Amino acid sequence: MIFLTGGTGMLGAHLLFDITGSGVKVRALKRENSDLQLVRRIFSWYSDDAEQLFQQIEWIEGDMLDRAALREGMEGTDAVIHAAARLSFDPRDRASMLYENAEGTKYLVDLAMELGIPRFCHVSSIAALGEAESGIPVNEDFSWKNDRKRSAYSESKFQSEMEVWRGVQEGLQSVIVNPSVILGPGNWNSGSPRLFKTIHDGLKFYPPGTNGFVDVRDVSKAILALVNSKEWEKLSSQRYVLSAENKSYRDIFGLIAEALDRSAPTIRANRVLLQGGWRMSGLIALLTGRPPSLTRDTARSSAKISAYDGSKIKSVTPFNYTPIVQTIRNIGKIFREDHSK
Repeated sequence: MIFLTGGTGMLGAHLLFDITGSGVKVRALKRENSDLQLVRRIFSWYSDDAEQLFQQIEWIEGDMLDRAALREGMEGTDAVIHAAARLSFDPRDRASMLYENAEGTKYLVDLAMELGIPRFCHVSSIAALGEAESGIPVNEDFSWKNDRKRSAYSESKFQSEMEVWRGVQEGLQSVIVNPSVILGPGNWNSGSPRLFKTIHDGLKFYPPGTNGFVDVRDVSKAILALVNSKEWEKLSSQRYVLSAENKSYRDIFGLIAEALDRSAPTIRANRVLLQGGWRMSGLIALLTGRPPSLTRDTARSSAKISAYDGSKIKSVTPFNYTPIVQTIRNIGKIFREDHSK
């Protein structure tokens, strides 16, 4: 049996689909008021037996700071996949995000060692890695360095990783995966799926940066390939970057527009425009009390030239990435069908 955190998110729901589809039992952590309709919808996009698969999930109510709920979910399991993390680029959330992400991971690590769970996978992010220099793609050997330009989310993921590595030193058998920008279908008003809705609605601007991108289904399959590997002991105590291709945001936005039969954004949002955008967004957030749609961190990230090397995973498991053009076509098809109902 597998215990999964973050099961109500886009990646978590895809993990649940793949786990239940393989016949393995799974427990998943959810908050008391979590809406499970997104999980059901994601299942329905891939299977005619969606409800039957969904009913195989054993839900545990609680959150990442609820040690009793974590213990209940973890007892008697063979593996833990920790995919939950609070994600916010709103400066007002900095302190709480740093605490929740790191402390929640600490609880999981401590309980995994106490209960003798033999396999632990921590889903981190490229945000916890070092940055590229002179165009060299970032791989597993690049160390995170703190400076004022790093986002609070980046720091929280790094601190979470430190809890896992602390556990490894104390005997925990764990792997860490660092996905790049995960593309997949999900809540069309949040995260990367929002790009599809925004471009569908007529977005005119594209940011000047580049980044690594990966299919959500590939991330799920790579995690399960590691967790289920017969060579687990050989693979553990290591990290794995998960990134299929490096592309400019202009190319990604163009591919999304093509998949949705829309006009591609044509106006390059330079640094001055991005700076004005996040300042205006911050003012609107201050007046309305709503989270800003663009922050200093997200504007800075979208302007950076970043590249990642995700080849290591292919050398240790029978795994290949889906081409990003195919990923975007697949998501576009789901988006169009979902919006025609």
